[in-house]
Formats: sequence, C-alpha cells, structure tokens
Amino acid sequence: MKWVAAILTLVAVSVTCAIALGFAWTGLSPRAAAISLFLGAAAGLVAWLTTSDREAPRPSAWDIALLTVFALASLRSFLWLLYPVGDEWRVLSPNNLGDMSLHLHFIRYLASGAPFWPESPILAGTPMVYPLGTDLFNSLLLLVNVPVERGLIWTGLVGASLAGWALWRWGGAFGLAAFLFNGGLAGFAFFQTGAFQDYQAELAWKNFFLSMFVTQRGLLYALPAGLLLLQVWRDESSRHGGVPRWLQLFLYATMPVFSVHTFIFLSLVLAVLFLGRPAERPQIWRFVGLAFLPASILVFLVTGGFSAGSVVRFLPGWMQGTEGWTFWVINFGISLPLLLVMAWRVRRDREALCFVAAGLVCFALAFFFSFAPWEWDNVKLLVWAWLICVPFLWQYVVRPLPFLARSGLCVALFLSGAVCLVGGLDNRHGYRLANRSTIAATAAAIREIPLRDRIAVKPDFNHPVILLGRPVYCGYEGHLWSHGLVYRGKFDALQSVIARQPGWQETAKGLDADWLFLEDSPPFVLRLRDREPRPSSDKPSPPDLGFQ
Repeated sequence: MKWVAAILTLVAVSVTCAIALGFAWTGLSPRAAAISLFLGAAAGLVAWLTTSDREAPRPSAWDIALLTVFALASLRSFLWLLYPVGDEWRVLSPNNLGDMSLHLHFIRYLASGAPFWPESPILAGTPMVYPLGTDLFNSLLLLVNVPVERGLIWTGLVGASLAGWALWRWGGAFGLAAFLFNGGLAGFAFFQTGAFQDYQAELAWKNFFLSMFVTQRGLLYALPAGLLLLQVWRDESSRHGGVPRWLQLFLYATMPVFSVHTFIFLSLVLAVLFLGRPAERPQIWRFVGLAFLPASILVFLVTGGFSAGSVVRFLPGWMQGTEGWTFWVINFGISLPLLLVMAWRVRRDREALCFVAAGLVCFALAFFFSFAPWEWDNVKLLVWAWLICVPFLWQYVVRPLPFLARSGLCVALFLSGAVCLVGGLDNRHGYRLANRSTIAATAAAIREIPLRDRIAVKPDFNHPVILLGRPVYCGYEGHLWSHGLVYRGKFDALQSVIARQPGWQETAKGLDADWLFLEDSPPFVLRLRDREPRPSSDKPSPPDLGFQ
C-alpha cells in the first residue's frame, strides 16, 4: 500500500503543480516540468512515510493465477501500445486508433507551451474540455526528454501494476476476473467458430480491459486511486491507519482532472455512506466540505468553465434500441440476475449494503440516463458499478456454493469475456496508425510555422499535423461530438475548403486559422493572411514525435 500511495501521490501532485505553473508562466516548459516532477516526487516520499503498510493476505493459487493473467495481458497491451513496423506506426488494438491519435495530439500540444487554461487543440475558439491529467503527466515526461512512446509504455505498465494490485486487494481473484473477463453470452460463439476473437467488440458491454483500460488513459490513474479509496472506506481499521486522511482527501479532490466519471461515482459512494453510517456523518461532511472547493475548480477547468453543453438526457434502456430483452441477455448474461440475488442476501449487512446500494443505484442511473453525447460512455460509470459489487457478489452468492456449482457459475460469468480478451490480444499484426514517411514530410512542411499557430487540415483522426501535436482549426468529428463541442458550422466550412468547392478561397479567409494545409504532392501550407504558398523542402527533417 505504501508504494501505491506514493506513486499515485507523485502523479497527482506533479499534475496539479504543472497546472498551477502553467497558469503562472502561461504554459509549460522544461523548467516547469522539472519543478512539478520534483515536487511530485517529494510529496510521494511523504505519502510513503505516512502511509501504514497493512499486512496483505497470503495470495492463493487462484490469486496468483489471475495476477499472472493480468500481468501478461498488460505486458501484451502496453509493450505493443505504439510500435514501428517498416514505414508504419501501429497500435495493437483497433479500439485504440482514434484514442491514441488524440492522446498523442494532447501530449505534444501541452508540451509545446500552450497557454493555460489551454484552448482546445481540436476546435478553434473553444477551451479544452477534457480530463487531461494522465496526458499532462506524459507531457511533463516529454519535456524532461522522455520520448513520447517510452513515456506512454512506461506509464501504461506502471498504471497496470497499480491497477492489478488494487483489483486484487479489493476483490481478490474474483475481482481480477470480473475486470478482465466481464461479458455476457457473445463469446460462447467460440464453440461454433472455434476462433478466438473479440465477439463483444460490437456490443454495448464490451470487454473492460480491451475497450477501456488500454484506451482510456485516465483509468491508469483513476482505477487504482479509486479502488484504494474504496478499500479504505470499506475497512474501518484503515480509516484510522492505512492511508492518512489528508492523502484520501487529496486523491479524491484531484480526481476530476483524471476522470470526471470516477469522481462522480466516488461522490455517490460518499453520499450513500453519509446516509448509511450515521456515526460517521460529521467526518464525511468535513471531508466533502474540504474537497469541495479544489474539486469544483478542477471540474470547472476540465469542462472549459462549464462551457460543455448539457449531455445528461433520459434514455431508458441505455443502448437497447429495438433489441428488447435480448440486448440484456446477450450483453450481460447472468450478471444482472446475480446482482439482484446479491442485493437480497446482503440486506442485513449494513456495511456491505452501503457499497452494494451505491453500485446498484449507479447501474440504474446509467441504464435510464445518458451522461455523455455518446451513450456508450456510460460504461465509464458502469465499470465502477460493477467493480464495487464484485467482492460482495463473491462473498454472498458465489463462495457459499458447493465447488462444482461455484465453478460452473464462474464459467458462465467469465468464459465469454475470457475468449474475447484472448481474441482481442491476438491481433498479431496490429493496425496502422500512420506512415512514418508521411509524418516526416508533414513535419518538414510545417517546420517554420510557430507552434501556437492554428492549422486547418483535413479532419482525419490520424492526420500527421494532429499526431505532431499542432492545434488545428477543426479536428476529427468523432472526437468533437463525443466531447460535447459545438462544431458543425466550422466543420462544414472546413469540408468545403478541403474539397476546394467553388468559392473555397473566400471561405478559407473566414476560418479562424493561421494556415491551411493542402494535401498536394508534395504537401504545402498556405498562409491565410496573404495566401503565399510555402512548398515543403526536398529533404524533410525527421518527425519531431519523440519516437526512438
């Protein structure tokens, strides 16, 4: 526990210090990064010294087996997170194509010295609306000369190590399996096809590890930090030892900059604990009161001053559509019925009931309301609703069964997800993100353009200008609408310019951009002020992506 608390503190303090210095110095610099990381390391040392290392239970054979599976899946995913093959940069998972390009964009953009609070690098004239904590930490590493891909790989591996430990301490082998192998019935198609593949890829209830943990980089911090807080709040003895109260407060209050959904869920848990633990109400009230101001400031920042449009809407059935009851059976299998059985059996355990109630309320909210423009993003809440329940599902429903019944139930719960996990990690040739030569040519074409100048480019998720971290006039549409940005007018104007429709020159003059990148051969950029073309050089310089 000491090392987990120390590393989480290092990251959180480094990021919050970087935000403060970004405001004070109107952007990040190598000096700001070095100071932030030094203060983070110092705070991590204090956390290590003040956290009591409670004795961990002796791992069983099943614990060791599931920890090994988690480690192998993490090594496979993060060592091949971003890798070169010939002239290509590839990613292992198709789920990560759009996400990786966005993270590369944010990391390099923040490291370029963008004034704080940054404008959005994907849409001109709007603030950055995103919990940028993990990407900001990678920007700090880049500024102290850690190449981008090494920083991504190492933060992935360290975050996975912390998450694996936290999942084990929270729910044991069953908790690890619940995260690795969540699923319904789709994976049982293996017995018809004989092929390992991600059968859940097109479903709503996708495999958490493949669809979220590898792609949603905020979870690398939020998952271990959130589980650590849940463990502390569940365990009465650790409330007075274990993780000190100041560190619990800091981890909770800074959570919005890493994962707003995790912060919402933890706040829901605190509300239920406030109702269910009358004796602790003064402590919880003080805890939330002290966290209110810093957490509100961070929520204000990551929502662009609450500028993001309201996306909460009544959506009964979540993503059910016209599928009816088959949606729930195929996606969830026996998971939801087992949760109802657990709720009945846990009703007399007041302590457990608080956590179970928080999970079931979260499930209900996510099944009846959408909390994001893309309704699938409700999974960012559902993963917590599921994880908070699994220790009690094991304790009250699964473990009391005879061995054969218990084994059969685990197979029914996890076999589908296990098949999908193996299939998702077995994409041996990966997926092309971009061509290295194209990135090099683009880097040469924009070499002399100031880093803060905004460039109008074709709105592809993997456009080289985006991968190089330059702010663009209007980015990939999937990123724009999923972030709740109002973009349609700018997007349509850009499309007409890129297609060079009649009158495109006049339309280009009205774009809130400094340059227009034209996809000619060789590529060149057009200054929108005086419209003087500047062709790319004959010998392009190496792409400044930080890749080695």
